[in-house]
Amino acid sequence: MKAVFDWIIKNSWNLFGVIGVVGTFYFSLMHVPDYVKEITTGKINIIHESLMDDVQELLFYEKPLTIDDINSFIKGKELKQGVSYPFTPDELLVQAQEQFMGNKFIPLEKREALLSSIKAIRTTYVPPKKPITKSFNWEPLISWIFSGLGMLIAAIGAAGIIRKLKIDKETEVDIVSGDVAVNHYGSSMAAAAFEFERMVGDILKDLDALKSTPSGRMDQGYDFLAESGKGEFIIEVKHYKKFLGLGTARDFMYKVNQSGKKGILIVSSGVTERTKQLLEEHNKISENQKVYLIIADTKSSIKEQLNQVLHGKSFNKANSADAKSRAAD
Repeated sequence: MKAVFDWIIKNSWNLFGVIGVVGTFYFSLMHVPDYVKEITTGKINIIHESLMDDVQELLFYEKPLTIDDINSFIKGKELKQGVSYPFTPDELLVQAQEQFMGNKFIPLEKREALLSSIKAIRTTYVPPKKPITKSFNWEPLISWIFSGLGMLIAAIGAAGIIRKLKIDKETEVDIVSGDVAVNHYGSSMAAAAFEFERMVGDILKDLDALKSTPSGRMDQGYDFLAESGKGEFIIEVKHYKKFLGLGTARDFMYKVNQSGKKGILIVSSGVTERTKQLLEEHNKISENQKVYLIIADTKSSIKEQLNQVLHGKSFNKANSADAKSRAAD
């Protein structure tokens, strides 16, 4: 329970970030379209109530009113609110008639007179032969725009959280010194590491480059000494499940500088971005003692890359691309 609580405290900002991203996705997909629709519906209701008041007032006081007048009223309200009114003049009159007839405070004789006036006006209404072209309805477009913006912001937030988690993970590896960060070997992992190192030794023999194996124990000093037409190389092999960090890279660069030779660091998993940058900076100022990084976990890929480093021969482009991709990951 304490471990779970400690994990929550440690990752609290990331958890809040995830909650924020999920909330943004949810709001963009669920609430923005409804919110835009509610705004449009509210504007239509305002237009309708205003038109009903105007029409009923003119009818009640027996003022002149025609279908063209009602069309003008509707057009004016639409321009003012920026939405399309959904009812025709005839439908508006029917609703006005219903309200008059339902108002028991108006004397019956007056209601009958209003009914007759409305019927007379309605007889002059001629339905359009062609559908009336309404102004462009921005509601769906606005809804999609706001939803899209929300999704974009949420996607950026999610990408930021993923990148932060990756940086945090790499930083943790870089801060903790060397093998302690990434090399907690059990018996099965130790056996796998031994087999990986032995495979590299066999590859060096196949390439006729193995000069000696300074230590029979893993990770003591360096693992192999190789020689080719390009000089001597000390080689260290790291079979990790996680990234290789700054501590291990610095240790190897120190060994390379002390040896006066070039170095090859073979890693089965990958390295952190800071480690890559450190090696690149080292190679810029150490032309005669460069450290070559090989990231691969298969015999063919390691052999191709070693052949390139030791003998300068081209190796399979697919393997090279795969190695670069894994280094980037």
